[in-house]
Amino acid sequence: MADHRHPDPDLAPDEPPDEPPDEPPGDTPDVGPNCGPDLVPPGAAAIDFPALLDELRTYPTDRLTALRGRAVAEQRRWRLHELAAIRVLDERGRIDDTLAATDGVSVRTARATVATARALADLPTIAAAAGAGRLSDAQLTEVVKLAVPADEHVWAAAASRWSPQDLAQEARRRRPPTAADAAARREARHLRWWWDRERGMLALRGELPDIDGATVETVLTEMVERMRPARCAPWASRDHRAADALVELCREHTERDPNASTSGARPHFVVEVPLAGPATVAGIPLPVGMVERLRAEAGVEPVLVDAEGARRRVGRTESALGAKTRRVVRQRDGHCRFPGCDRRVGLEVHHLWPVSWGGTDAIANLATVCSTHHARLAPQGRLLLLGNPNHPAGLTLLDRDDLLDLAAATAPARAGPDDP
Repeated sequence: MADHRHPDPDLAPDEPPDEPPDEPPGDTPDVGPNCGPDLVPPGAAAIDFPALLDELRTYPTDRLTALRGRAVAEQRRWRLHELAAIRVLDERGRIDDTLAATDGVSVRTARATVATARALADLPTIAAAAGAGRLSDAQLTEVVKLAVPADEHVWAAAASRWSPQDLAQEARRRRPPTAADAAARREARHLRWWWDRERGMLALRGELPDIDGATVETVLTEMVERMRPARCAPWASRDHRAADALVELCREHTERDPNASTSGARPHFVVEVPLAGPATVAGIPLPVGMVERLRAEAGVEPVLVDAEGARRRVGRTESALGAKTRRVVRQRDGHCRFPGCDRRVGLEVHHLWPVSWGGTDAIANLATVCSTHHARLAPQGRLLLLGNPNHPAGLTLLDRDDLLDLAAATAPARAGPDDP
């Protein structure tokens, strides 16, 4: 028989190894001397995998199932020891991104491992559940983002029944994004394209934040679903139709008047509003104030969901602003009113004083801004664009903390339409 370690204690040789492997504190699993927690003890021969397969094929299914269960439990127990070691090394300043190269993983995975190790220091009950083999590594990574010391005992018992994806979604749902989170999402947006000259194909790659991503998804999905083949012709694949939809959008742009004051049809969003926590679009939690921004430019269909995520009531699709109001504001302004910006297409209507702060839908409280600058304005961002929008030089840009300047800038808003 080939020289390899036996995976089952019943078939392990009688003689113990010369030097028993070091074992972590705690109960030792019921395994033979060649199946201890050290996967490859010093001096041990490498596993002959083909021979091991041949041997395991002689095992009954129940024995294979039990063997796999013990192996998984042991992996999880040792994973907890690894995380504990990483935490102590981290405390000593000996952990950085070089861990990725050492472990042969991505930097993102290495950072997630360090974050898990740090969180477990305050979650001993969850750590015990992981050490007992009840949580997979993927579940452990996500549940530590969700649990806090006050409720970790609940999640230690429940997390094994949740998929990692559901745990991640629950963590996002319970953590309302801040204005800084929204700004970070927007800062991370990117789109690149390059030619594959050999194949004659243009390749695309990118990421879009929350509402921008939902807008693109909504528009492309609607275009794809409207595409029909010619009579008696076969259906094109969804991927093909999606590519055609993107090209169609670009062609529409080339044929559009660059000075047009409208931006085409408004997108339609289904906004889920839970009893507690942030509203979401396409499962992405939205910062406070972003829903208000949507109401001015999109059709918003509110859906009330219960604590379990089930939809209980669907509201009427509506927009805070009618088409006539938006058209009048766009025609009055003609370009982005953010200081120094002269963009004339892709404009959005913005409430100068946010509705959630007591602002109204009056035209004197509205101005057009481009999507880039809209994200920087209150209530989503830190800046306020205030004053009299009816005058070309009537608006002033302020930080929300500049209260004295803010009071001075709001005075012109009460002036007549011709006064600066």
